[in-house]
Amino acid sequence: MKHVTAALMMILLIALPQFALSNDNEDTGLTSMFETGLGIGAVTINGELYNQIAFRPTFTIGKLSMGLDLAVYINGEGKISKHNWDDFEDYLNVLYFLSWASKYDPFYFRIGGLDQVTFVNGISIDRYTNMLEYPVKKRFGTEIALSNRKKEDRGIALGFYGFIADWTELGGGSYMPGLLGGRFALGGFLEFGLSAVADLNPFNAFKEDIDGDGYADLMDMYPNNPDYYVDTDGDGIPDRADIDVNGNNLWEYTPVPGLTHDIIETYIAPMFPTYDGYECIDTVQTLYIPTIDTLMKEHPTVFSASADITIPVFRSSGFSLEIYSVAAILGYLETGTRLIDFTKDDVFIGTSPLGLGFTISNFLTAKLEYRWAQENFQYGFFDKNYDLNRVYFIQDDNQRFVAKTKFDQLLAMQLPKSQGFYGSVGINIMNFFTLDCSYMNMVSGGGNVLQTFQIEASVPPDAIPLVSEITGYYHRNNDPNPWDFKHPSERTVMGASIGMDLGGGVSIVYNYMRTFRDMNGDGVIMPKEEAVTIMNVETGFNF
Repeated sequence: MKHVTAALMMILLIALPQFALSNDNEDTGLTSMFETGLGIGAVTINGELYNQIAFRPTFTIGKLSMGLDLAVYINGEGKISKHNWDDFEDYLNVLYFLSWASKYDPFYFRIGGLDQVTFVNGISIDRYTNMLEYPVKKRFGTEIALSNRKKEDRGIALGFYGFIADWTELGGGSYMPGLLGGRFALGGFLEFGLSAVADLNPFNAFKEDIDGDGYADLMDMYPNNPDYYVDTDGDGIPDRADIDVNGNNLWEYTPVPGLTHDIIETYIAPMFPTYDGYECIDTVQTLYIPTIDTLMKEHPTVFSASADITIPVFRSSGFSLEIYSVAAILGYLETGTRLIDFTKDDVFIGTSPLGLGFTISNFLTAKLEYRWAQENFQYGFFDKNYDLNRVYFIQDDNQRFVAKTKFDQLLAMQLPKSQGFYGSVGINIMNFFTLDCSYMNMVSGGGNVLQTFQIEASVPPDAIPLVSEITGYYHRNNDPNPWDFKHPSERTVMGASIGMDLGGGVSIVYNYMRTFRDMNGDGVIMPKEEAVTIMNVETGFNF
């Protein structure tokens, strides 16, 4: 019934523009409000290749816009995957976005996919998107903005912006929505702002459980098999089916009344001639993996708060110049810890005490700032690939998987007190080519260097004949050497999108994104084995 409903929705939406143009080809005006694309291509999900048929209509009426995403995935056996139609939240994900106006209007909201979230030059949150893993994983977020800036010439301007990354993280044992934040701005001659960002439950990232066995896919060694989840000795045989769980060449037995060693050695041991002996299963130490319910009961909170002030030196239609200053804290709350119990050793300070920004028409925007940071402070902690680095796990000395957050990884890095500079530049060449580039270099007293390098380049649609779009990007944040391309880190994300216009409303679009995750918890990234790659090739039809 669910698949029938989805099919009827697709047929109805395809037919809408045709109905609008019927009645002796009279233009009712609806076609100016309706655009749709049909995507046919391939996508890799959980390591398996699927053929994808996706219908993505967009409706626009005035300031109101809505985009839908109806996708069907077919495997090599011709079977339709149910992974995106088996939960209530999957039907929420049919709505790609619903928005009103823009962030610069007095009232703005958007629900669904959030493209880019940045507060005050990215000191805490920098270009975050909840759609990094799209279309493999969709998140249902919200952002809202309120402002009276059109009344600025008559008094003080007030503004508020807030967001929640993913509402679907609520439920299933979690009562915290995960990542959220807000910024309040007060303006006049000077603009003063207060911002806060927090991940109230980073362990929500462990809730994904494809096979429904109660173990998170990130930890489950057999994420697609509900009967198995752990392989202690790593021999490829799950513990439940392995007679030598710990790989010490001794087969294990379960003690029962009457099962003596004489019986084992006389009748059972000869059945296992390749093993050196046997041991009681109660004495075998196996790998412990926590259940999702266990992770939901005790979880930390990661947060950041900042204050900023901006002084406009000169502003006109063609040129602007401003001076600004920003300060932020980054902290971590264990379960049960209260804010009033915090000490100065529990939070870390980062600042941009002096920054300079200027704009030249639509051609150039640039910023340059001096930065000073206390130990263990990381600029742009909530960044573009935060959802991939949000959590990880390690294996301790007692063979237990221990859940960790990005903040734990930050503490393990033991960043010293540092200072340096940050610069960014954005260039728009006659709406033909755009380039955005930023670089940060922080140096400690011991000579340690931490760098960030981000670059994005694009060619707008219709700038080149037969090319519908070209976009490429490379981000590597807070890394000792962002230029070491042969040895990427978890803080690396790169991608590209190339579209060719075949005419008649038909185009072919290739999307590629690659980042990296420490999947075995050993602290070392193997570029080939631990890459997270999302590829999507589509043939699009615009009606």
